[in-house]
Amino acid sequence: MGHRSLLRALPIFLCLFAPASALSAGPDEYTLKFVYLYNFTKFINWEAESTQFPEAPFHICVIGQLPGNEPLDVLQTKRSKNRPITTGRYKSSSETQDCHILFITKSIRRSEVNQILAQPHKNTIVVGETRDFARDKGDIGFVIDDEQHVRVEINLENTHRKNITIRAPLLEIARKIYRTEDNG
Repeated sequence: MGHRSLLRALPIFLCLFAPASALSAGPDEYTLKFVYLYNFTKFINWEAESTQFPEAPFHICVIGQLPGNEPLDVLQTKRSKNRPITTGRYKSSSETQDCHILFITKSIRRSEVNQILAQPHKNTIVVGETRDFARDKGDIGFVIDDEQHVRVEINLENTHRKNITIRAPLLEIARKIYRTEDNG
């Protein structure tokens, strides 16, 4: 799926997540972020996937406050790569070792985010929404652009160290990609 196809498919994915009443006013920020989290499971390859059972679920974890549970609940009704998706809300990262994606919300203080990022997350994509998240130590950061659209920034250096591959369609829509000179 190319960049244009992915952008055309975004409204379809939004319809899967948001109730009709919410779509008439436009999707909210967290509905969009959870659509991205869902799509990350489609466009990211975890090295550890090859050793798992093919039906093992993708586990998406959240640390921090959310305005509601609906997007998280909807994710649990979805499948990706023929695998179910499970979700969980946690108070600390010590509980999140089995996560494919760890989403740290902006309600978590910077010092706590730094503590979480200092811990090893070998097979986990760590996603955040604080300023410069991907540039600093995270894997993928959500940013709001000048037109108030949700965009992503990706730190390829971090994902390469984890032997996690991000496929081209996701890289194409990234607002910014951080990488070392050696990674191209």
